[in-house]
Amino acid sequence: MTIFERYLEKQILYQQFIYEDPDKNLQNIIVIPCYNEPNILPTLNSLISCKEPENPVEVLIVINSADNTDTEILEQNKKTIAEIKNLLISHKSSKLKFHVISIENIPNKFAGVGFARKVGMDEAIRRFNSISNTKGIITGFDADSLVAENYLVEIENLFQNKSKLNGCSIYFEHPIKGSEFSDIIYKKIIEYELYLRYYSLALKQTGFPYYFHTVGSSFAVKAETYCKQGGMNRKKAGEDFYFLQKIMPLGDYEYLNTTTVFPSSRPSDRVPFGTGAFIKSNIEYPNRAYLTYNFEVFLNLNQFFKQIDKLFNIKDFKSGAFNLHESLVQFLHKNEFSKSLNEINANTTNLNTFKKRFFQYFDAFRVLKYQNFAHENFYKKIPINIAVNEYLKHSENKNLCSENAKELLKNLRRLEKIG
Repeated sequence: MTIFERYLEKQILYQQFIYEDPDKNLQNIIVIPCYNEPNILPTLNSLISCKEPENPVEVLIVINSADNTDTEILEQNKKTIAEIKNLLISHKSSKLKFHVISIENIPNKFAGVGFARKVGMDEAIRRFNSISNTKGIITGFDADSLVAENYLVEIENLFQNKSKLNGCSIYFEHPIKGSEFSDIIYKKIIEYELYLRYYSLALKQTGFPYYFHTVGSSFAVKAETYCKQGGMNRKKAGEDFYFLQKIMPLGDYEYLNTTTVFPSSRPSDRVPFGTGAFIKSNIEYPNRAYLTYNFEVFLNLNQFFKQIDKLFNIKDFKSGAFNLHESLVQFLHKNEFSKSLNEINANTTNLNTFKKRFFQYFDAFRVLKYQNFAHENFYKKIPINIAVNEYLKHSENKNLCSENAKELLKNLRRLEKIG
């Protein structure tokens, strides 16, 4: 039994949706969750406008609704399906095919973006299984996002050139100017993207290995890796974060910075957090600065992580010997770190294995728990502009400091582009 067959036997939620045979050379399947989406055509046309890759690509659009979804939303979903079908009448390409998956009456406790992503990604596994392609790619995307014209080509090239690659986070930029939204919305999206980039870059500076962005519209994974890690979860929000935190620790994960995804800047109540929810909850306070984690907590983590080699085979961990900040000392004690460290050492025979197991313990969730603990007891959150400037000063990029949020964002984008 293949890895695909084992996965499909244990993990699927529905029977097969698509019965049209895939092209035998199918290499990339893009999965788009779609709920109450009145404007999906620009997204699909953006994909249609891409340069053609060498191998065929499929796009699975998962139109979904719960058992308690309002009638108006159900009607919008029907309109969306009709719009897609009408678009496909004129779209003829052997390299890019679209399929609509419609699921209604999902139990409300499960319904949401994670459920829809899982259904689409599981169907992608069925498609790849039918042509025995374990090296196929599953790409996460959103129904309100656009892409650069080299998007399909660059994803294909990355996985072709790096055969061991498990996955990647794809470079993204929210629109930060234009006539589509109000100035307040653009101001808030600048703050939000500043936070995302600050958090990732500051986390990288600590020495933490899994610092990559986890944005649902901007990632890709190898199909066999998807199965090995148990597939997508069904969370109503944050599904991308939880999923990619299972992929990154495998290694062979990186940024794809040679193309761009453009997520929407619109307010939204589709999920309880994320871009749309942030904008919706913050536009009521146009002059309130967005507060984020003090850069000092990242320095505290760096002081800890840079001494990781000393923890290997240590007999009796004493935090005082590591010159750690009191917030970290108390956090480690509260979480019985010494006991966990002994267990890690008891199950490792070399430093590389130790490091891997250490960061399985001190993972992205524990990093976040420490940051929240530190700010509840030792620090106050600070305005995002100040936090970014502190990061830039400590990373020898003082020349990129600015009082202007838009300029700061442009500078952080450039830093991430060059790696």
